Amino acid sequence: MALGLVRIIVNPISGRGQAPRFVAELSRHASLRGFTVETVATEGRGHGGDLARATPDDAWCVVSIGGDGTHREVLSGLINRPVPACIVPSGTENVLARTFRLRGTLRETLDIIQNGRAVGLDVGMANAHPFLMFSGVGFDAAVTWEVQKNRQGPIVRSAYYAPILRLLWSYGFPSMAVTVDGRLLTDDAGVILVANTPLYGDGLRIAPRAIGDDGLLDVVCYRARDRWQMLRHFIRTRLGRHLGHPLVAFGQGQRIEVDCRERPLPVQVDGDVVGRSPVTYTLLPKAVRLLLPNGSMTKDEENSRERRATRPSPGSPLHS
Repeated sequence: MALGLVRIIVNPISGRGQAPRFVAELSRHASLRGFTVETVATEGRGHGGDLARATPDDAWCVVSIGGDGTHREVLSGLINRPVPACIVPSGTENVLARTFRLRGTLRETLDIIQNGRAVGLDVGMANAHPFLMFSGVGFDAAVTWEVQKNRQGPIVRSAYYAPILRLLWSYGFPSMAVTVDGRLLTDDAGVILVANTPLYGDGLRIAPRAIGDDGLLDVVCYRARDRWQMLRHFIRTRLGRHLGHPLVAFGQGQRIEVDCRERPLPVQVDGDVVGRSPVTYTLLPKAVRLLLPNGSMTKDEENSRERRATRPSPGSPLHS
């Protein structure tokens, strides 16, 4: 007797070409466990969301195989839907999978499909563009745009090095104003990150206090006017000492507005450039359901409990 439909959505150009064998094995073993399995491949940008939206509400789950961009598209197609998603990392950074300590092995994935627990995850909105982890305005989005427009096949980490170095020498770091829930946080930010979860690329914890299901977005604003300030910010961030620095402003809220008077700046969400400023960030509380291993607690969940227990009151400096 079939347990239900498992729709596998795979990005064929993600990762290092190992997806076809993995998908074949996953499909075979899931079928042996009594599931009806359907495998579909994305054919271009945005297609993952279309495939997820076409999944019936009574499906057992959707399995997303790809990088963070693929997972964003697939889960965006499941917003406010009853269908949960199981993510399998096969991209370059795999930030979302690392956030929840998912290894993406065949055994783990099959166990999550059959026995996993569904947890609610907030979805951030950058204007009309959903994101699960983070959104950047300015420098990091400009780097992302350079990588995207030159992409040919899978993206490797080294593809970011040349654009970063080139833009460090040419980017002007125009000032941006940031408002959190109607209150001005700063009017001279050079680099901005709005986060729903704590991890960023390359293992950086730019927004280490972010919790993916607390109904709040975190915003980190770096005051930077040149490459040397930006490099010093990077070092402090790598060491985890940036939030207390006088040139870094931090806030939390449900509505964050970012604007630059000098010129429109690029905006990226989960590693994909989606438009230009001005941008308004809002939140959809627990709008998607993510499948995680049953009976386990991820490190992010452990940290979330600790941060909730020690979180300052709304009137504290951390919420200013």
